[in-house]
Amino acid sequence: MEWFGTPSRRMVMKLSLTVQLTDDLTGLPVTGSNARVWIEGQKPPIRKADGRSIFVDLPVGECTLNAEGGFYSRTEVSCRIAEGRAESITIRLLPNRQYPVPADLVRVEGKAESDTVIRVYSADRNVGYKLLSDAEKGNTVIGIYHGAGINLEGGLLKILSSDDNGEYIRIKATENEERSEYLLSEKLDAGYPKIGTVIVPVSECKADADGNFMMILKNGKPGTQFICEYKKKKKTIRKTIELSETNYIKADLT
Repeated sequence: MEWFGTPSRRMVMKLSLTVQLTDDLTGLPVTGSNARVWIEGQKPPIRKADGRSIFVDLPVGECTLNAEGGFYSRTEVSCRIAEGRAESITIRLLPNRQYPVPADLVRVEGKAESDTVIRVYSADRNVGYKLLSDAEKGNTVIGIYHGAGINLEGGLLKILSSDDNGEYIRIKATENEERSEYLLSEKLDAGYPKIGTVIVPVSECKADADGNFMMILKNGKPGTQFICEYKKKKKTIRKTIELSETNYIKADLT
């Protein structure tokens, strides 16, 4: 709860939600006026210098957060506002065509069904992270072993078991930094053993009304293969795309 106004005339605003915008590629906060976040039909948030957006007096229930601006495409994230408890979430902003792509990163452009969500991850299981312990079905917290300095909050990952089954998960927040435990946005649909399970970073984007899309991948060398998944008429389609010598992939998913 925060107080605003003079001592003789003060207004009490109830803190409902704190949103941190970060760059999906770097994991760093997006500050200044380069991007914004909003909820349709609600008052604009209070912007902080560190990039956080503070929403107050939101009604209890489900809402959709929208974020975009500058070098970033529009992103929508579902959130639930609870009674008597303020949520804190991270939204990772996805680069658009104006994003200054570093030479060592991979640019993917292509064609898909209009408004299709496209998700891409490396086919090389050696680049993934590891489970720190067995993950049980219904868990909302898992331990992930990864390299130092990697920010997973708000990130989309895919769990791959030894039989190539798995599921997408999104990291909501860090549960215990010392133990590398993370809170998930949803419960796990299945259980996964520590041995034989890999967790891979996922890049995603949405095709526009004409079916054009662009995304940037964080790693790869010529010949590296990536798995591309998308929905087509309620069916999941999977294709393999390969990185060329120019750090560029042209992908036709139609």
